[in-house]
Amino acid sequence: MAPQVVIGSRVLVPFGRQRLAGDVVGFTAEPPPARLRYVISLLVDAPVFDQDQLELARWVADRYGCSLRDALRCVTPPGISRSRFTTVSLTSTGEELVVTEALSQAPRQGQVLRLLQEAGGVMDLDDLVQALGQDEGQGLSRSAVGSAVRSLEKKELLVRKRGLRPAATGQHMQQVVELLEEAGNRPELVQTLSKRAPRQAEVMRILAQAGGPVPVAELSRSAVGALSRKGLVRVLQRRCHRLPYEPGLGNVDKHPLPPTESQRKILQHIQKALTARRHEALLLHGITASGKTEVYLQAIETAVRLGHSAIVLVPEIALTPQMVGRFRARFGERLALLHSRLSAGERYDEWERIQRGQADIVIGARSAVFAPCRDLGIIVVDEEHERAYKQESAPRYQATAVAAERARRSEAVLLMGSATPSLEAYYRALSGQDLSLMTLPERIDRRPLPQVEIIDLRSETLMGKGGTFSQMMLEAIEDRLTRGEQTILFLNRRGFSTFVMCRECGHVLRCPDCAVSLTYHHGSRTMRCHHCDYSLPVPDICPNCEGVDIGFHGLGTERVADQVQREFEQAVVARMDRDTVRRKGAHGDILRSFAQGEANILVGTQMIAKGLDLANVTLVGVLNADVGLYRPDFRAAEHTFQLLTQVAGRAGRADKPGEVLVQTYNPDHYAVIAAQGHDYVAFYEREITARRENLYPPFVELANLVFTDEDEDRALGIARRAAVCLQEIGVFFKQGEVQFLGPAEAPLHKLRGRYRYQMLLKAKDIPSLRRTIEQLTVALGDTEPTQILCDIEPVDMM
Repeated sequence: MAPQVVIGSRVLVPFGRQRLAGDVVGFTAEPPPARLRYVISLLVDAPVFDQDQLELARWVADRYGCSLRDALRCVTPPGISRSRFTTVSLTSTGEELVVTEALSQAPRQGQVLRLLQEAGGVMDLDDLVQALGQDEGQGLSRSAVGSAVRSLEKKELLVRKRGLRPAATGQHMQQVVELLEEAGNRPELVQTLSKRAPRQAEVMRILAQAGGPVPVAELSRSAVGALSRKGLVRVLQRRCHRLPYEPGLGNVDKHPLPPTESQRKILQHIQKALTARRHEALLLHGITASGKTEVYLQAIETAVRLGHSAIVLVPEIALTPQMVGRFRARFGERLALLHSRLSAGERYDEWERIQRGQADIVIGARSAVFAPCRDLGIIVVDEEHERAYKQESAPRYQATAVAAERARRSEAVLLMGSATPSLEAYYRALSGQDLSLMTLPERIDRRPLPQVEIIDLRSETLMGKGGTFSQMMLEAIEDRLTRGEQTILFLNRRGFSTFVMCRECGHVLRCPDCAVSLTYHHGSRTMRCHHCDYSLPVPDICPNCEGVDIGFHGLGTERVADQVQREFEQAVVARMDRDTVRRKGAHGDILRSFAQGEANILVGTQMIAKGLDLANVTLVGVLNADVGLYRPDFRAAEHTFQLLTQVAGRAGRADKPGEVLVQTYNPDHYAVIAAQGHDYVAFYEREITARRENLYPPFVELANLVFTDEDEDRALGIARRAAVCLQEIGVFFKQGEVQFLGPAEAPLHKLRGRYRYQMLLKAKDIPSLRRTIEQLTVALGDTEPTQILCDIEPVDMM
């Protein structure tokens, strides 16, 4: 097999008594310090990654402190993993053996043999272990079952067979049928069949008109079978590509639009870099509706015209229908789509199209940054500031950082765009470190930005059915309904009521596994934890005092939609949050319905705060600007400013002027004031000063260490020991080139049954953080069962 095994080959190898799948990552001429064993077989015919992808995975593993195996998962095709299995089957002797007589001195072996006989002689080893481990008092451990199985195998009463299960997905084959040449040259056959076998005649007509193979599923199977037996048609197996279909949100321009002067200068700059094959990293700061997407489209058109490929990252699945519609209109079938809502088969086929060069433009969420594009020319990161670009499970990579590294390695252009750039990116661009600043200061056709009115809830009586809306908000919604215009209402909290409380004793119903209250969902009549998905029905009596006065408090998007519908009975209300988009394609259906005018009012969370370009939306209402403003997170003010500015930008994007109403109890907060004036620079100058004084990014790099355990004292003990170890290796509390804060309770103190304590490391660069963490890991030694999660460049500080 030597010629077949190359970098990226997925192979089956012996490992002790097991057989495991492994990826080839290199070759050596030096003999290893152990006995050599042969590779058993190839598991996938072609390599699953190449040298460039391997080097990118090594960079991810090194930067974020994950295993190379975890990093390689990012660059390998989805759905090709194959799990091991072992079957245990009785020999003829084992089938006939009377267990009670032969194995009276070996009860465990008797249990195994008896269960196999009852199961028909063959079982999966995992099923056998599970079945024998369920008997209370008599349950056997996995090692005990394994020992019994080996003993029985030596006695030739059973045999074990090892293997690998088929991959979760792969090429999809489809039955098709085509006319044989001699049948196609005899049109009189159809006339003859029409009298005796009209279905067969209809199939013959369809095949003749098609001029090629037609899927059997679209025809009468019995008629196809009869024609095949007569030698008139041929049935074949054909590869069928599962192309994900994401229809757009209405009419889109198929041809490039004339660029504004600002757009033209940016596009000329990008074209020069692409033509010279010169790496450049650009931050495109454009206000809402300034034409950033058109810049993306024309820059990518230049790249593909020069023979390069392109990747476009979008932060939210909810943004893809509109973006995909615009890109599909320009680029047709050369566009591939990658995101988590696709089926495993769709992701596999799209990945393969990209790998083969059949699709040279990729659009998708953060994982699309690893797409196997050939000759990459440009990477676009839309809404660069978005938290969704951070992966929250291993490997905990930041997609914007990976995009920058991949563009550098490929000598490609990196184009990151946002109306509200992250402070880190804007600071780098202003200081000219590794990023150049480009601006789009005006809306297309010089349309005005929407007028933003701040409604001070401290002096306002909330009205409406449920007390959610100010008088000004109610009047503005009524006015839009009268004029046939649309409204977006934004609240970054889903559910009906954010907590359920007994009015007699004050008991709040909480998740038993997480340190949060349960949120009431009216549609399902359940209370649900938004972290672990634990749920239970609303109780009739309080579990604490047995009182019957159960109250529903707080506000979520489900309750807002209900109140709007009751307040404006003539309105059609749509809602978009994580609960309403669980079904595949639901987000696109909701947005298309709203774009086509089937709903007057759209209520939603941050899913609707960015990227939507809907001409008839003239009012945006922010029901509570304070949600998240005082989270225990140094980015809380930045996140609030970005959300308010982005959602405000949904109004007045066409010829009709827009209006934004913001309800808040903090009208004097600098984030709210800056959002009112659409003034990013003012917010940046205020926030960057606070970051410098308190030593937060962009002035340092961060690592968040989270210590989790089912036992709270054990988690805290390991965290405190980590603080001692850090001081022993020269890292001190709030001082020095590398310093730490904590340990302290994590804001979300309990999650999925595990208590959480955290420490924050600060350093001038990521290599310094990584060295410190490696030293700490050695100093701590084995901390099991306490787990330590290390998050480099953390975004979620909860």
